[in-house]
Amino acid sequence: MSASSAFARLDHSLGRLGERADYYLRQPAVVPVLLVLLWACGVLPNLTVRSFIYEEGTNAEIARDVLAHGHFLQPIVYGVRWHEKPSLLGWLIAGFAFLTDGVNEWSARLPAMVSVLATALLVQNVTRRYASATASLVAALSFLFCPLLLQKLTIAEPDTVITVLSFAALVVWWDGVAAGRVTILRWACCGILLATLSMAKGPQPAAFFALGVAAYLVIERRWRDLPGFIFCMAIPIAAAIGWAAAVYQPGDERIWLSYSRLTERPSFLSYLTRSVHTTGSLILELMPAPLLLPFIPWPWRKAKPADVPAIVAPMLLYSCLCTAVLLLWPGVNTRYAMPVAPSFAVLAGIGWDMLQKSRYATMRRVVGVVLGLLVLYQIVLVVAIMPLFADRFGETRLAAKAIERAIAAAPAPAYCQRLDTNVFFYLPLPLRCLDVQGMAALPPPAWLLIPHATVAEVAQLRPDLDVRIAVDGLTDAQLTATRIDRK
Repeated sequence: MSASSAFARLDHSLGRLGERADYYLRQPAVVPVLLVLLWACGVLPNLTVRSFIYEEGTNAEIARDVLAHGHFLQPIVYGVRWHEKPSLLGWLIAGFAFLTDGVNEWSARLPAMVSVLATALLVQNVTRRYASATASLVAALSFLFCPLLLQKLTIAEPDTVITVLSFAALVVWWDGVAAGRVTILRWACCGILLATLSMAKGPQPAAFFALGVAAYLVIERRWRDLPGFIFCMAIPIAAAIGWAAAVYQPGDERIWLSYSRLTERPSFLSYLTRSVHTTGSLILELMPAPLLLPFIPWPWRKAKPADVPAIVAPMLLYSCLCTAVLLLWPGVNTRYAMPVAPSFAVLAGIGWDMLQKSRYATMRRVVGVVLGLLVLYQIVLVVAIMPLFADRFGETRLAAKAIERAIAAAPAPAYCQRLDTNVFFYLPLPLRCLDVQGMAALPPPAWLLIPHATVAEVAQLRPDLDVRIAVDGLTDAQLTATRIDRK
């Protein structure tokens, strides 16, 4: 048998397999159930093997403070007033913890995990209205398992919560447009979703909806919708201003400017290099959707094909406008663009169907292979790799145990310099953060949970004390457990 004949038979077999799969996927509820099962396989196994990373510990400690002391608008973490941004995720964690067994890895991560699943189901539902069942599955999986989401699938950070709220607002608005009229009630619902979003990370992420929808209204000359749009956007702005007014103390504006990356002044070369690098990284992290985007017909051509779905235009505007602004912003990070992941996935699903009868249909197999590898990677990671390297994934928990053993051997009050909450969350000890001068003024004995570089500063300020490192090199941050005693 010649090679060409073998490839032809393989192609025929794959085609028949695809037809059979498409038949089963068209059955009611099959795709949503399959999505839930794949989500469960990708996030639930060995969830607690990985200890807190990134900002998870801070969000968990905020939830603890809300439950213990009722500091709802302005939590206190180790004596430090938390006012960088509103704390929607901390509030959600506190709610889950109240209903379950307290604040732990499960209650802390459930809001983010549920947000990911809800977004994937919403992507599938929206895509199915304009494309085949197979395309809707491809779209949902392109969101659920793209590298940008794989970094956050089980991480207790607000990005996934923001993503579902922002995309839900877009879908609520678009359903009104598709029905022929966006009522004031629908605009209010969009505004409430965006106001909730602004309580997660400030009002900045609402710009994805604002810029995308505003551009659509202008391009389509939907001037009658402008009052409703202005009313809608006034709701999240009012919510953000209300929170800021409730917690404001003189000097807070510096923190908020810094959080918004408005105080950074990088050199032009550094700024350009970072922007180019971030753009390339974002394209890779949104895979496989970018492979299908070139095959979506441009919706504003005069000779527009009749089969171009109407949703393509708003999805493109929502996906691209704020992302372009974001990529030019100093201090940008690819995770800030996560709200566009579901809209890119919807476009990818539409592109999947557009390829069916084109000469580039082979690209569907490329996308299928990439998607399959991403799904396989995540399942193997949580089922096999994480248990095999449990010590590496549980680094911050093990660091806390080492500190606890050292303090238990020579009890004394413990203090921290910064919010290394991923480690401190696992310490069953009261902690209070101080600056270096405050630590130098402490009466001995005491434990200082500080970076290695800070130990010399304390020793220099208090030459009359014995400053001794008991545990060193904890986590990548080089945290130490240092004891001060009288000489």
